Amino acid sequence: MKVCIVGAGDGGAIAALQIRRLDSNAEIDVFNKRTQLGCPPCEMPLVLNGTIASWDELVRGLRTKSFYEKRNINIHLNTEVTDLLSQKKCLIAGGEKYNYDKAILALGAIPSIPPFPGLDGKNEFALSTDMADGVALGNVITKSAKAAIVGGSFIGLEIAAALKSRGYSKVYLLVRRDILRAHFDKDMAEKLEDVVMENGVELILPAKIEAISSHGEAKRVILSGRELEVDFVFFATGAEPNVELARNAGLQIGETGAIAVSQCLQTSDPDIYAVGDCMENWDVIVGSKRRHQLATNAIRTGYIAGRNAVLNNSLAYEGTAMPFVTKIFGHQIGAVGFTEREAEEKGLEVVSVRVDTPWLRQSFDGKPAHYKLIADRKTKTLIGAQIISEEIVSGSVDKLAVAIAARMPLSKLVQIDSCYSPHVQEDQIAVPIQRLIDRLS
Repeated sequence: MKVCIVGAGDGGAIAALQIRRLDSNAEIDVFNKRTQLGCPPCEMPLVLNGTIASWDELVRGLRTKSFYEKRNINIHLNTEVTDLLSQKKCLIAGGEKYNYDKAILALGAIPSIPPFPGLDGKNEFALSTDMADGVALGNVITKSAKAAIVGGSFIGLEIAAALKSRGYSKVYLLVRRDILRAHFDKDMAEKLEDVVMENGVELILPAKIEAISSHGEAKRVILSGRELEVDFVFFATGAEPNVELARNAGLQIGETGAIAVSQCLQTSDPDIYAVGDCMENWDVIVGSKRRHQLATNAIRTGYIAGRNAVLNNSLAYEGTAMPFVTKIFGHQIGAVGFTEREAEEKGLEVVSVRVDTPWLRQSFDGKPAHYKLIADRKTKTLIGAQIISEEIVSGSVDKLAVAIAARMPLSKLVQIDSCYSPHVQEDQIAVPIQRLIDRLS
């Protein structure tokens, strides 16, 4: 069997790995238009804030050429796929023709920068899976002291924290609506706003940007009624699925602008699969189409597509519960499922509770946690959760993600056992779940 994989990010690499594990004789070609293998943008702030000493430390495992060479997988760097000829079952890469039995598109996404008047590409930055983006940003960070960050996504917050850790005199965070709007409701976002401002970031919300221009070596951000002069501007304004190759090949593009796929992750051509940021996802709650552009999703879907390419579509993808976690100024921030706002927009009858827990592990310097849980009144199941704490929250987020995906009744979820020791984090989600059940009664 011949397999061509377009894209060597996490999704493409995991797909190649699964194919090799299942078929030792498969001929696998992986194409990457960049000169080096990349990494998820969520890891780059760790270098930018000095937690990780060098960019080389991000190059490990499936991000190395040796990963492919040890498995007899042909990796083609600096080789762009310019045409996908699905009717002929071949693609053109670097001017050469490659035939395939199955193809997998792991095309990723492209940073989306709003078309503000005056943009000229000078001292304007965004992050993608291309490590060159991070290196370029890192070079300017070390020689600057003032920056404007446009957008309230988790990457924007992480960059703001990285700059303050570098001793920046001024960091402006310009947000059009609420920070982390995709993951948090306004009542929980306000807690994050307090954290951000307490750590010296000037939050401008709502921010109406009229223009951004160069002024000598500096940048000028013109707001309604105010002007900011900074050394550079960072855009944390989302990313668009990279679908040009698929569109030109005649593959169906879904309602979200990403590549439409089946439960087996096949595109409208059954011999071509799509994974990761470029594929159209759907939620496990009501099945509505959405984008879900995280490295964990690329890995899961890459695994499924790789297996299905070899095993004749033996594994169905069931969608995502949208779990998410990050760390900002010492606070862990996690969310899963719908926000209350999104659930109501989808026509669900929503019941929610907010609970501020007492100090966890108080005798061991534990910290309080803030929970918001959201349920569907009709099914009495959990459909969303948001958590903020200086303690670890990922375990709770993952536990609730399983409950949402399994459509577990709250009456059953509240009875699931949790481990406990005063020396480690105490899981207190039982209390918010109990309050939610009370609210539903």
